[in-house]
Amino acid sequence: MSITEWSDDVLLVDLLPEPALSDDLQQLLIAIGGVGVVAKHVILDFQQVNSLTSSNIASMLRIRKRVLQNKRRLFICAVNDRVWSIFMTAGLDDVFETSAEVSTALASVQLGIE
Repeated sequence: MSITEWSDDVLLVDLLPEPALSDDLQQLLIAIGGVGVVAKHVILDFQQVNSLTSSNIASMLRIRKRVLQNKRRLFICAVNDRVWSIFMTAGLDDVFETSAEVSTALASVQLGIE
């Protein structure tokens, strides 16, 4: 996983495929949940992710909860068809903000577009 501070307000996270994905999501939870951590918008780049487990989904929901509690936004980007079908089956397409490309999500966050 690579976490890039795109700006003072935005974290861009490049996720890796399983088995690293589980560890990546846990590390991100720790990074955004520490005491004194400045709340940031989070953009998750799923370009390399080819599957999801129930544990991954649970971690993503916890990340979403922390981000939204801080009145920030979480985007899921560049999801391939296989992972997108998992999102749709689990009803996550209605839960998460998604974008086809990272650049679109970055623009949306920076311009405050809902």
